[in-house]
Amino acid sequence: MVISEKTKISKLIEHNAETIEVISTINRHFKKLRNPILRKALAPRVSIADAARIGGVAVCVMIDKLKAIGFETDDGCACDAISSKMEFTKNLKNINMRKENIVELDVRPILAGGVDPFEAIMAELKKMNDDQTLLIINTFEPIPLLSILKKKGYAYETERPEDGLVHTYLEKSSGGAEEQAADTKTVEINFGQIEGKFAGKMTEVDVRDLEMPMPMVTILEQIEKLPSGHALFVHHKKLPQYLIPELEDRGYSWASKEVDDANVKLIIFK
Repeated sequence: MVISEKTKISKLIEHNAETIEVISTINRHFKKLRNPILRKALAPRVSIADAARIGGVAVCVMIDKLKAIGFETDDGCACDAISSKMEFTKNLKNINMRKENIVELDVRPILAGGVDPFEAIMAELKKMNDDQTLLIINTFEPIPLLSILKKKGYAYETERPEDGLVHTYLEKSSGGAEEQAADTKTVEINFGQIEGKFAGKMTEVDVRDLEMPMPMVTILEQIEKLPSGHALFVHHKKLPQYLIPELEDRGYSWASKEVDDANVKLIIFK
């Protein structure tokens, strides 16, 4: 298999299960990929470049280790040195975090229990006021989460106060919520049209009774199985905002319709 810095970890594992053990030698936290639930939820979001950043190593270090188990590359490995001692990594918005009103969330116990902390983080952000800053305490930088939250209008900054400890600060930046609300309104208006377009060509799945993160895992698995020209019809408790950027990154469009407070219909298609 030919790989590049953009290759997703899920594709590497699918091709060679030994990938998990190999990258675990770079950073012990990658051993969490042995957990099938976390692996399904996290591996599709993380590229080799993302994993290198999480592990605090250069991309070429990752690629060299993968070459040792049979992977190939036909381009440069973007060997940018990423120091594990790096103190701060800011997002593209060059702002200073306020940090006067901090809300702490330590996700290490959640991960230790084999659960994806994404839902806990999103729930905490939802409860916070605009003048508050969320501090996520973890053992690695949550690259996939930051990518999603940037699109939702959040600014972030990460700090490594000591080896094996990463602090990620998140706060709402102006304009993000309004943009997200506008996007949601547009797709709801088009739901009936999309439903008619894919009539007789939809796979149906109900994730309302599944515990997190299984709704997201199930949906991502199902869209990979869709025949060309077909759509996925999802019964969900709520509009899965954390899933939307993942769908868009994979080239999917979506439409939704709220039936009641605990019943949302979602059509996912290309």
